[in-house]
Amino acid sequence: MSDWTTEFDLEVVQEAISVAGVDAWLFAQFHGRDPLATRVLGLPTHGLQTRRWYYIIPAQGEPRGLVHAIEPGALEDLPGSRRRYRTWQELDAGLDELLEGVGRVAMQYSPQNRVPYVAMVDAGTVEVVRERGIEVVSAADLVQRFTAVLDDGQIASHRFAGKRLPDAVEESFKECRARLLAGAALNEYELQCYLLEQVEAIGLTTPDAPIVAVNGHAADPHYVPGPEGSSPIVRGDWLLIDVWAKQPGSENNVFADITWTAQVDSDVSDRRVEVFQVVLEARDAAIDLVHERYAAGKEVRGFEADKACRAVIENAGYGAAIQHRTGHSITNEIHGSGANLDDFESHDDRLLMRSTCFSVEPGIYLEGDFGVRSEVDILVPPDGSPEVAGRKQTAMILLLADDPQYR
Repeated sequence: MSDWTTEFDLEVVQEAISVAGVDAWLFAQFHGRDPLATRVLGLPTHGLQTRRWYYIIPAQGEPRGLVHAIEPGALEDLPGSRRRYRTWQELDAGLDELLEGVGRVAMQYSPQNRVPYVAMVDAGTVEVVRERGIEVVSAADLVQRFTAVLDDGQIASHRFAGKRLPDAVEESFKECRARLLAGAALNEYELQCYLLEQVEAIGLTTPDAPIVAVNGHAADPHYVPGPEGSSPIVRGDWLLIDVWAKQPGSENNVFADITWTAQVDSDVSDRRVEVFQVVLEARDAAIDLVHERYAAGKEVRGFEADKACRAVIENAGYGAAIQHRTGHSITNEIHGSGANLDDFESHDDRLLMRSTCFSVEPGIYLEGDFGVRSEVDILVPPDGSPEVAGRKQTAMILLLADDPQYR
């Protein structure tokens, strides 16, 4: 999990705890195993931390901390009182004091591990809290409130990336067309290298190699070509490009993540057209649901958008060809800690909050034949309607047609 510079604001956190309907939010850390705690509390990611610490923020009143005697400064930048412990018996006594008067507490815990992205607290620690008669609930929405909600600068950085990234894909499609019409050889890896050059040329950066896949490789959602074993790209192929990138200059900048597909020919089979259209309809069903709920002033949760999307694919008879959830949270990490569009791999009941960003990327994967995925990013601004930063694919691209349309 990469750094995201935050400033801890006790008043804002306590207000969120009150809204969540819990008495307190308990953080339990050991050897940095909970990066979400570090991020929410604005703690440094460096330094020696080898002992357990606990920090509880009540909905009202002063926070309290419990730290080991050899690391008394573990929470020194945070408000509230501190108690030190040396032995495990002193730790137990300290937890008694820390949790006194608490009936319902939020932790980085997920019932039945339904949302593993927030399940950072070990089962033993949850047992320690519960055996004191305290109800433990998930801090999932609290976590995303303080780790996935974007500020104005981050929103601007996503819009910057989202508007430019399709240009890199378009230029790569054009390069593929030019090479093939000239009779030159081209393979997946070579086009991937060209795409990376285009990402840099439009002022973006990416830490990972993008997906460039033809035919059966496009039916493997996470296939990435390498210098050895890449397939040639020839007339009649089906081509999928998935690329993610962001504006350089700050660790806090937010990614854009898109997937487009094209037929490397001047015509295309009816089956590929059918699958392509189903995927686009499924994508737009999820987008429409988010728009409709926000327009009506109603909540929408990640699993609901996934269900709306997958229903289109299943009703078209391609349910068995679904391999993954509909979308994922996007922050300064390509897979952020906010709500995912998922009722497939997990049951994500987190809210799709304002000032968050997430992908919508349904896919149909026909093993050994071809796969179609269409991916856009939805930004829900602080006010106003959810938006797609940049453009989304709306029609089949025929790369070798007399006048290919790249929109």
